[in-house]
Amino acid sequence: MGWGEGLDRSMGFTRRAFLQQLGAALAAWGVSESGLWMMGDRYRQVLAAPTPRKLALLVGINQYPGGTVLEGCVTDVELQRELLTHRFGFQSTDIITLTDQQATQAAVETAFMEHLIQQARSGDVVVFHFSGFGSILPAQSAAETEQPSLVMADAPIPGGEVPIVGDMLRDTLGLLLRSLKTDQVTTILDTSYTYPGNPLQGNLRIRSHHNPSTAQPTDVELSLQTQLLSRLNLNRQSAAQPFDQLPGVILAATDEEQWATEANWNRFSAGLFTYALTQSLWQSTPATSVQISLGQVAEQVRQRVNQQHPQLRGQKSKALAIAPYFSTTSVGAEGTVISVDETGKTVQLWLGGLPAPLLEQYGIHSLFKLLPVADSQTTANSALETAQLQITAREGLTAKATVCCTNAATSAEEGMPLIQVGQLVQETVRVLPRNIGLTVALDGSLERIERVDAISAFSALPHISSAIAGEQPADYLFSKVPTKQTQLASLSSASLSVQSSYGLFSLGRDVILNTTGEGGEAVKVAVRRLVPKLQTLLAAKLLNLTVNQDTSQLKVRATLEMLAPQERLLRQRETMRTLPASAQPTPVSVPTADLLQVPMGSRIRYRVENQNPQPIYTLLLVLDSANNLVSLHTPTSPLNSELESEQPAAAIAPQTTVTLPIAAAGADWTLQGPPGLAAAYLICSVAPFAQSLAALATGTQSANATSTVMPISNPLEVAQAILDDLHRDSQATSPVSAPDAFVLDVNTWTTLHFVYQVG
Repeated sequence: MGWGEGLDRSMGFTRRAFLQQLGAALAAWGVSESGLWMMGDRYRQVLAAPTPRKLALLVGINQYPGGTVLEGCVTDVELQRELLTHRFGFQSTDIITLTDQQATQAAVETAFMEHLIQQARSGDVVVFHFSGFGSILPAQSAAETEQPSLVMADAPIPGGEVPIVGDMLRDTLGLLLRSLKTDQVTTILDTSYTYPGNPLQGNLRIRSHHNPSTAQPTDVELSLQTQLLSRLNLNRQSAAQPFDQLPGVILAATDEEQWATEANWNRFSAGLFTYALTQSLWQSTPATSVQISLGQVAEQVRQRVNQQHPQLRGQKSKALAIAPYFSTTSVGAEGTVISVDETGKTVQLWLGGLPAPLLEQYGIHSLFKLLPVADSQTTANSALETAQLQITAREGLTAKATVCCTNAATSAEEGMPLIQVGQLVQETVRVLPRNIGLTVALDGSLERIERVDAISAFSALPHISSAIAGEQPADYLFSKVPTKQTQLASLSSASLSVQSSYGLFSLGRDVILNTTGEGGEAVKVAVRRLVPKLQTLLAAKLLNLTVNQDTSQLKVRATLEMLAPQERLLRQRETMRTLPASAQPTPVSVPTADLLQVPMGSRIRYRVENQNPQPIYTLLLVLDSANNLVSLHTPTSPLNSELESEQPAAAIAPQTTVTLPIAAAGADWTLQGPPGLAAAYLICSVAPFAQSLAALATGTQSANATSTVMPISNPLEVAQAILDDLHRDSQATSPVSAPDAFVLDVNTWTTLHFVYQVG
């Protein structure tokens, strides 16, 4: 029985039919002496394969019975499939995807056994991905505990007082993983188990579902567990293994007490965790480890929801330098060619390697270069050395592009296509609109009149718009901040309402510090009060759009160092695409899969290395944990005349290292707090920041002349000036003309980004 037959029959299973096929599948797997590999030509070919095989089972469920829906799980499957195919060398025929109604309990568990367990040999690579609802099933006896489960697409079985649900118990998943003959397995779970009582967390949708307190698993599920335990020679008590004892590595969207979330972006939805993970891995190099990648994922996720902490578990999670998916990659890329028209000059691109917030703003006219295909003839590749693809239209994760900027728009040889499906692309010119704004979602807790007033107030602000939470993409959330009842209120009439104030929150409903007001204020008053903070947050959004450490062609390395309370290296960022293919980044510390933690009161600095043959100019800005934008270094920072020899030059000379900020009059940069997330932007350019320095001079006039740490009073003006400077510097090298947009050439600048938790 092959995979296709088993899956087709599983779609319409009765419970008895599935039990019969389950027994047959397990017998073929190895319970009988006839052995696993008496399965036909397909499995004999697998045995003869000279290299490890790569197998994947990807499950994503948006549509659940009863009208309960998610929106990003099928996209998660697409993200993983494109990544595995184009970056990690999986054959499309070795990737099975089950989405929505296909992903029943019977289909998923049969697919796991037939496609993964029956085929994978020792040393093979296996990936199992699940995106959908998670839940909790109650204990079945006093000796057991409640158990997390993955909610499949089955409708609950009607009848009786005890509802029967077709969930896959997490213990079952553990037994399936332990049944694999390889430990080169990666399990990705973009789900959570505890339901908070509301499907939305701010502007994010929660991936957990409430099961009735009397719900029970199906007989099929329990029978499968029994047979797997018998095959593994285990008793039922040993079935419940913690994640750290399961084979390979497990990448979980969050820990068990938190909620996994998904977000809406422009024309698509996806899990925050899955998108961040796959986007990070598009940029992976041979030196990338799963720990480093998950640390980058944690930075992206935590900037949107602080109460979702990605986890790295499994037996191999403590090992150093594990390659993602136990596979190596070459140079990083932003996407791939997924189709070519008959002329060979118009293509469709998949752009899952771009960060989602950047992809939202990515404009037409942006340019990408094509990377050579490894098995193509040299003549065909050389014909494309100057060719670039220019975006003409974009829809979500895909874009239409045409060949431009080359005279090589014909076939290199007769019968040889100019561009091939699967060819990787790298960013060369980034085009961004000049009218970028901030969208604030209005929380569902607001009354109708409050929403009306908020819409009116936000519409009067330049660069600010509003949306209804859960319906449209947004940057932040506007909501009530309940105040505690005073003693007087508690002694008065019970009908006395508690006054609320208003404030800004992250998309995951974490309060933005210094945005809450006094109780009893009107909505329009609150919105006007928030204008300075909204401008700061919009400035940070613009700075985030300049981050290009993965695509820049400037050779820059920056290291974040702690000076006190102890000396140690914290993080390193460098422009990876400028390194030779065989180069290894300088190790800074043991790779970590978590967000960097820096204690309050720490003294820190940045060590910046200019590895270019020409000087570079730098700015160092920080959005601190209080959500204020401060300048830590500009080339014209006023310094004590007695320290003239330490005054920063207008540029960092070639092959030179400097430390920033440069202390003046004995003052160092000390993290004052409060506890929270902070982000630093080290912006380097081949030309001086003329407009930026002028804006900074205006916005920091009241700063202490003996310090390089200067609060910025005009953050939005400064951020816009930085984009103007980078645009101006790109004009000499970029072939793109877009008068109403910022045109940024990756040869002329880099923005290195550091994110850390102050606490």
